[in-house]
Amino acid sequence: MSYRTRSVRQNPRRNTGRKASRPAPLPTERQRMSRSMLLLVVSLVLMVVVFGRVVYIKAVHGEEYQQRAEQQQLSSTDVIIPSLRGSIYDRDGNVLAESVRVYNVILDPQALIEAGESKQINTVETLMSVLKLNDENLIRKYISPEYQEYRYLKLDQGIGISAAQMESIQMEIDAGRVVGVWFEEDEERTYVNNSQAAHIIGFNGAYGVEQYYDEYLQGTNGRKMVVAGAGNSFIDEYVAAQDGYNLTTTINSKVQYDMEQTLQYGVARLNAERGLAICMNCKTGEILGYALCPTFNLNNANELIGLSEKYTKNHPQTENDPDYYANVWNNWGISLTYEPGSTFKPIFAAAAMNENAFTEDTVFVCGGTYQIYDAEVGEDSGHIHGTQTIRQVLANSCNVAMSMISENMKTAKWLQYQDAFGLAQLTGIDLAGESGDSRDLVYISAEEAEKRGTTNDMGPFEKATTSFGQGFTLTPIQLISAFASVINGGEYVKPYVVSQITDSNGNIIESHSKEVLRYTIAENVSRKIASYLQAVVLEGTGLNAQVPGYSIGGKTGTAEQVGASGTYEDATYIVSFVSFTPVEDPEIILLVVLDRTDQDISSQAARLNGQIMEKILPDLGMYPDPSLFQESISPNSVDVASGISGYDYGEAQRQKEQEQQEQQENNGEGGED
Repeated sequence: MSYRTRSVRQNPRRNTGRKASRPAPLPTERQRMSRSMLLLVVSLVLMVVVFGRVVYIKAVHGEEYQQRAEQQQLSSTDVIIPSLRGSIYDRDGNVLAESVRVYNVILDPQALIEAGESKQINTVETLMSVLKLNDENLIRKYISPEYQEYRYLKLDQGIGISAAQMESIQMEIDAGRVVGVWFEEDEERTYVNNSQAAHIIGFNGAYGVEQYYDEYLQGTNGRKMVVAGAGNSFIDEYVAAQDGYNLTTTINSKVQYDMEQTLQYGVARLNAERGLAICMNCKTGEILGYALCPTFNLNNANELIGLSEKYTKNHPQTENDPDYYANVWNNWGISLTYEPGSTFKPIFAAAAMNENAFTEDTVFVCGGTYQIYDAEVGEDSGHIHGTQTIRQVLANSCNVAMSMISENMKTAKWLQYQDAFGLAQLTGIDLAGESGDSRDLVYISAEEAEKRGTTNDMGPFEKATTSFGQGFTLTPIQLISAFASVINGGEYVKPYVVSQITDSNGNIIESHSKEVLRYTIAENVSRKIASYLQAVVLEGTGLNAQVPGYSIGGKTGTAEQVGASGTYEDATYIVSFVSFTPVEDPEIILLVVLDRTDQDISSQAARLNGQIMEKILPDLGMYPDPSLFQESISPNSVDVASGISGYDYGEAQRQKEQEQQEQQENNGEGGED
C-alpha cells in the first residue's frame, strides 16, 4: 500500500471534490542525522543543568532536605539502653544505694496526627491521667503542623516514670486506644537513707566509693536500633545492657546512725565549725562507721545538714562562691592535714620504747619547761608534773618528758619509724580524694632536705616537737591508722571500706580483707602502751571518756590552727580524742575530731568520744561487763557542753573518789574504836 492511499483512508473528509494536495517529501538521511545530533545536544544540556541543580541543592540545602526526608520517609533511631548502676550495701546486706529501671515517654507526633481526633483524645487523656497532669496543652501542643514531621520527641513530663506507670500506658497502646507513644528505658539512682554515710557512699559517680569504684558500678549500656517507616516500626538490632557490679561495704548502719546523730549534737553544743568521727576495727582495718558534720542529702546534694552556727558564719553562701557545696561534699577526713597534737604522743613513745630509748621504769622529772639548745619546750598553762614513769607521762600528757624521750631516740631511727607509721604517705583507703602524700608535711633528714632544697630537716628541737604532735601535719585517716598499729600488736593494716564486689547473680568478682602493709613495733611493746593509755582514761586527761562496763584506753589532743599565712591562729583550736576497747585485746578504735573550736576543750572531745562509744559498742555486739567501772559516770548522762559552762567531769570524778576514800577511812577508824 502506498503512502497516498493510506493517507486518504485515514482522512476521508479530505476527498471533497477539491484537488488533493501533494504529500511532504520524506526527510533525507542527512536531515535525520542532524535532528538526532540536535536532540542529543539538548539532552546533554538538560542533564548538565539537572546535575548542577542537584549539586547546588546538596551543597546548600542538603542537610535540611536530608533531615526532612528522614522524618517523612524513613526514621532511624539508635536508642541507648542504660545499664543499671550497681547497688551498694552495708555489711549486713542492707541497701544503701540502688538503681531502679524507669522509663521515658516518647511521642511520635506524625503517627499521632495521622491517627485522627478520636485516638488523639484517648491518647491525651490517658497520658494526663497516668502522669497526673492538669494541663492537656502540655501534650496537645505536639499535635500540630509544627511537629507533624517529627517521629521522636521525649515528653518532658514523662521522664523517669515507674514500671507501673509504663505498663498502665502500654495496656492502652496494646488495646489500640493510644497511638504515637512508646518508651525508652532509663535508670534512677536512689540513696535509701538520704544523708546516712554520705561521705562514704558519694553520689552519682562522684566522691566516696561511687567514684572510687565507678568502673565496677557503671556497667555497660545496651543498644536498640529502631527503624520507623510511615505507620510502622521495627527493631533492627538489640544488644542487652549489662548491669554494674554491686558493692558490699564494711559499714554497720546502726553504728553509722548513732555516730552521726551524736556527732551533730556535739558539734552544735561545743561551737565547733565542723566535726568528724571514724570507727575502725584496729585488727583488720575495716571502717565500721564514718561520720562528718556538716553533711548532705545524697538524693539532693544541695541540701546541707548539720550546719553549725560557726560554720554558717565562716562560710556564708554567696553567689561568688562556686565551692560552697563542694566544701561540704569534700571528705576532709582523708584530705585535711592538721597537727595531731598529743594524740601523737603514744605513737612516738611506742617507737622510742621499741628502740629501748627508755623502759617502763625510767623516771622523768618535769619542772614545767625543758631547754633544748637555744629553744625551750613548756607545759600547757605552766603545769609541773614532777616525777613520772611513762604511764604517768601519757596520763598527764607531759611535753617535757616526751622531749626528754626524744633526745634518747636516734634521729635516723625515728625517721624510719616515721615512714613505718605511714606519715606523709597515702593509707590507700578505697575512697576518692585521699591526700597527704607529701614530704613537705613532715620533717625529713638533713641529706634529703638538702637534695630537695627545703628547710624542713629534723634537728633536735624538731624531733622534740614531733614527739608531742606539733610542727608536722597528717590526715585523720593517717592518724587512726598509725594509732591502730600501736595498740593492735604492731601491724599497720590498710583501712578499707568495701569488702566484696559481686555481679547481679551474686558471683564474687573481688574480695577485700585484712591487709598488713608493714610492721611498726613489737607485740609486747604494743601491749604495754595500750595498758598505759588505759591510765589516761582512768586517772588522766581522758577521764571524760570512761564508759561504764568497758575497759577503755585513749589519748586527748589539742593543737592551734595553722592559718593561710602559715602561722598559728589565736584562740582557734582543733581538738581530738582517740579511744579503743577492750584494752587487753584492742578491737575497736574511735577517733573524734572537732575543727575550729574557740576553746581548748579536749576534755569535751573525750566526753563526746565516750558518748559515741557507749552507743555504738552494743550495736557491735559488745555489751558492758557489770564488774567494770561500776562507779564511773555514764558519759551520756552528762551534757557534752557542761564542762564549758562550769561543770568539770574529771574534777567531779576525783571528788567522788576522794569522798569514797574518806568514807573508807572513817569506817576504818570507827572499827578501831
